[in-house]
Amino acid sequence: MFSRKLFVCTLISFAMASTALTPVSAYSAPPAKSTLVAAPKGGIEFPHDHSDIAPDPATRFGRLPNGFTYIIYPNKTPPGVVSVRLRVAAGSLQESDQQLGLAHFVEHMAFNGSKNVPEGEMVKILERHGLQFGPDTNAYTSFGETVYMLDLPKNDAEIVDTALFLMRETAGNLNMDIAAIDKERGVVLGEERVRDTPPLRAYVDFIKTAFPNQRLSKRLPIGSVDTIRTAPAQAFVDYYNDFYRPELTTLIVAGDINPDEIEAKIKDRFTDLEARSDRPLQDTDFGPYTPLPLTAHSYTEAGLRKSIQINWFKPFDDRYETQSVLEETLLDNLTLSILNQRLERLATSDTAEFISAGAGQSGLPHTADSVSLAVIPKPGRDRESFEQAFTTLRQFEAFGVTDAEIERVLSNWDASYEAAAKGENTRNTGSIVSGLTGGLEDRSVYNSPSQALALYKQLRPKLTRDAVNGRAKTLFAGDGPMITHTADDLKGFDKPAMIASFNAVRSLALEAPIAVEKKAWPYTDFGQGSALVSETQLADLGVTQLSYANGVRVNIKPTDFKDNEILVSVRLGKGVRDFGTADAAPITAANWTGITDGGLGQLEAEEIRESLSGHIYGTSFNIGNDATTLSGTTTPNDFALQLQYMAAFLTDAAFRPSAFERIKGLLPDYYASLSTTPNGVFSRYGSVILHGGDKRFGMPEPSEVLALENQTLKTLVSGIFTGAPLEITIVGDITPEAVKAQLGDTFAALPPRPAPATKDMSADVRFPRDGLHQVLTHQGRDDQNLSLLVWPATDFYANIPESYATELLSAVLTLHLTEEIREKQGAAYGSTSSASLSGTFKDFGYITASATVKPDMDQTFYDSVVAIAEDLKARPISDDDLLRARKPVLDRQEVQIKTNGYWLGALSGIQSDPRRLDNIRERKQRLEQVTPAEIQAVAQKWLQSDRLLRIQVKPAEKAE
Repeated sequence: MFSRKLFVCTLISFAMASTALTPVSAYSAPPAKSTLVAAPKGGIEFPHDHSDIAPDPATRFGRLPNGFTYIIYPNKTPPGVVSVRLRVAAGSLQESDQQLGLAHFVEHMAFNGSKNVPEGEMVKILERHGLQFGPDTNAYTSFGETVYMLDLPKNDAEIVDTALFLMRETAGNLNMDIAAIDKERGVVLGEERVRDTPPLRAYVDFIKTAFPNQRLSKRLPIGSVDTIRTAPAQAFVDYYNDFYRPELTTLIVAGDINPDEIEAKIKDRFTDLEARSDRPLQDTDFGPYTPLPLTAHSYTEAGLRKSIQINWFKPFDDRYETQSVLEETLLDNLTLSILNQRLERLATSDTAEFISAGAGQSGLPHTADSVSLAVIPKPGRDRESFEQAFTTLRQFEAFGVTDAEIERVLSNWDASYEAAAKGENTRNTGSIVSGLTGGLEDRSVYNSPSQALALYKQLRPKLTRDAVNGRAKTLFAGDGPMITHTADDLKGFDKPAMIASFNAVRSLALEAPIAVEKKAWPYTDFGQGSALVSETQLADLGVTQLSYANGVRVNIKPTDFKDNEILVSVRLGKGVRDFGTADAAPITAANWTGITDGGLGQLEAEEIRESLSGHIYGTSFNIGNDATTLSGTTTPNDFALQLQYMAAFLTDAAFRPSAFERIKGLLPDYYASLSTTPNGVFSRYGSVILHGGDKRFGMPEPSEVLALENQTLKTLVSGIFTGAPLEITIVGDITPEAVKAQLGDTFAALPPRPAPATKDMSADVRFPRDGLHQVLTHQGRDDQNLSLLVWPATDFYANIPESYATELLSAVLTLHLTEEIREKQGAAYGSTSSASLSGTFKDFGYITASATVKPDMDQTFYDSVVAIAEDLKARPISDDDLLRARKPVLDRQEVQIKTNGYWLGALSGIQSDPRRLDNIRERKQRLEQVTPAEIQAVAQKWLQSDRLLRIQVKPAEKAE
């Protein structure tokens, strides 16, 4: 499946164009469909029924006599996992003026009880089956749909039957009891408080300006506070009856299943679902699309990050996905990709006026489509950045593209399609169910990667220079445009100035761009590889360990979890433990900047991307608590290149100042934005507080970062790259022999590395002993507040059985917090607990309890948590509490151990710290052995009120 709006560019965020491409649909002979009856007028229709594109032949589609639709997809990756989605084709756009927010509110009520499920029991039922509320049990409401999501960790008949039963209850048997509604009002209002931020308010102002005559501008899914507070039960019943009806509902089941059995169960459970309303199925007036003239728009608010954007609008494209539509889409995305390459190259140059810029397409359902150019200006260069980016776009329109630019994008697409096709048989069930569900919303056909590759090859010859140049002249020719400037201060670039700049660029005499020459990849020879001195087999884990004479150590785990995928992690040194507290600002700045944007000695960042087009490679950089890491994902074909790429950065990273300067340009806005929400303030200061004031674990003052020289970052990171112990972990579709063949030419050829210090448990981090009541302030809404309670504990290895009991204690705390704070008090949208027991710092760890309550509820939250803690200390938990806490943890691990990502994280560093192996081998057994008495014992040990750290982030006092 391929979304017609791949590149999204909005006021809230914009994505720089990617050189990879989600596979497009492919045509093949239509398979036999299992649709039993024709779609009722206005009911759900399958996109492939309106297309010359065939869906993935493994997909089974069906429609019951009552109009209820279903999609079934068998898939065994990961084994034993099943994902279930219930989609209702209605969201906030379908609300009446008296129902603003009720589409989302009804979604909340689905978890509060039904005809056959007592109030408060639905979530508990799922927990007993291993589903944790949030990660495995969730839902969302958007403008045009409401989707309920269950990710089942097992595929046994009981849990599948339970999931189908609960989805049937949601589809037709929900209770709209006024008492339950009243309790949930506080939770929904809590969600409204959390989500109401400056970027959201800017977006709301944007859509009201852009679409004043259309319903969407008045139908944000969160709705009206007044409606949430006062809507009577009948308003809920009316919305539920009008839109939760079989003709508008689709059940999607994907995973390790027998399709015949699932289809029989669906027919058995959903055939008797009846419509409870006579309302016409499609009777919503979305408002007329109204062309805009050239328009300037601005929105200012303290803490709002600066952005300038131009949008060209056109009526919403509601066509079903067909081959001709996909050809248009490919051409559009090719055109935008080339433009974005030019903008990124300019952003990294010495003449750049902007930090970043990107062009993209987006669409709002039943409202409008747009093509956009978005710019993040350098500080004080708003007008100049806008004019430079817009001039680049106009130059692009006027002079077109080169064959080399087209080939760069297409070679990346070639690699992406080929890689996806090779991994077709091990696609993740989660991505499949998301594709099937999303296709109903955007009218696209879900098909297999091999089908996508076939059609791409068919369409590729049409993606010519003439075609791109023709599209470049028309793509940015919609209505408007509307120029939008959002900031805390417009700095003189107001509406008249925006119009003046736009017109000035339109009349500017343009010069043709300078062609870019592709350079060869020069990092292929790292010298003579050192000898392999040892090879050890960890047979029970399927791991091979290597040690080379130069000190490089390697862990290799071949897997069959995902075809054509290899994950690589390079660990260096001891992370923040390699530095002192005086290095706090450089550590943070290095993590923000990374290493790839600084390029290599022989190639700048864009030259690297140009040189390596058509390959799948990459690396991320992080200085963590226990190591500095480089991590990347590649394929067997590009594994050698991936190692070359990583080794090149270890030996010849350039650390060009332009990369750090881009980060510096973002800092003033970024820090100002953090001050506008409780979570933003906590992210800045909270970690330092929890680590006893150690500034290595928090954000430095912006002035400290701005004062840093790029050379400081280079010195800090280069010292680790050249002199720290090095351990590589490789997991995925590869053999030890293939790894050894490539290591000899890369990492084994590096200069000698020192041996790692095993079992190093630094003792220089401590939980705070005084100042145990911290009050921070934010500049946002005066009803936004974060309350956090933290008990000190110890490190993971101090007493391993206790550590597992403490992990389950935090899970039990979460259950009790949810029941008390969310369900009984209705005081918060989110309340949770977690245990963080360090595997790095000796005697350091803590347990948290937090919630986003109103400021005047901070004391109530504190008292409630203390009361819960005292109860856990006073008596053992019930068997049901233990089941609901432990089973999701165990079942999640059963799913995780069937993924490459789990093994990369679990195996990384096992030679530096072999104790990690015990955790891999023993975790399940130790969790199963934890008893209620042991949980009570660790509660008594850790949950001590006199050691409790209390942090509140409340609104600052505002001047009258």
